[in-house]
Amino acid sequence: MLYGGIKKITGLLLDALFPESPFCAVCGSRLPQGERLLCGSCRDKMEPVSPPVCVKCGRPLDWENAVCADCTGKDRYFVEARAWGVYRGVLKQVIHLYKYRGERRLSEFIGLKMLEALERQNWPSFDYLAAVPLHPERERERGFNQSLLLADVISSKTGIPVFRGLLRARPTEHQSLLEKRCREANVAGAFAVKDGSTIKERTLLLIDDVYTTGSTADECSKALLKAGAAGVYVLTAARG
Repeated sequence: MLYGGIKKITGLLLDALFPESPFCAVCGSRLPQGERLLCGSCRDKMEPVSPPVCVKCGRPLDWENAVCADCTGKDRYFVEARAWGVYRGVLKQVIHLYKYRGERRLSEFIGLKMLEALERQNWPSFDYLAAVPLHPERERERGFNQSLLLADVISSKTGIPVFRGLLRARPTEHQSLLEKRCREANVAGAFAVKDGSTIKERTLLLIDDVYTTGSTADECSKALLKAGAAGVYVLTAARG
């Protein structure tokens, strides 16, 4: 009873802080009664990732049971990575609104899409979720960690706890501003685990908004494995 009361109060506070708009967050059209955040037209324009995909990183391919050029001959630290949608068009706009315009109300919408992708995978049960961390300076600048909010949404629906000990040990440049060949060096050694005793011999699901080259996912997975994790899988909202 107490939990239900707290949940109701929390919901009212969130509604006050992030009130629903009667207009679509992407195209600005008025939303029909019963629709939230996005209109049906914009929702329909988002492209889910469809098979065939790279068996390692989930990159869309033209043939089944293959490894993409990025993963060929490369030792990935994560077991597999998958994403809900293709990073272009409406989904790209939604993520930009969420990440760079402070539209935190979109976190549940994006998180539920990620949960759809998770439910389609033949993956093991996870002991913990982990979010790709921001450096404290970047988080203060943005006001929130977009990946952590997504992890919290997925945790609230699945009951999988969020491990909060994955840290960004040093500031890095925005990956999106760098050429592909520079991204790996940019995040090399940038992540660390504060206390690995909780995750020792545990299987984790790493959460992020976008997977592009896999450099960030690899480095985070490397830090988690070094701290004692048994295995790391990766789930993102979009695949670049």
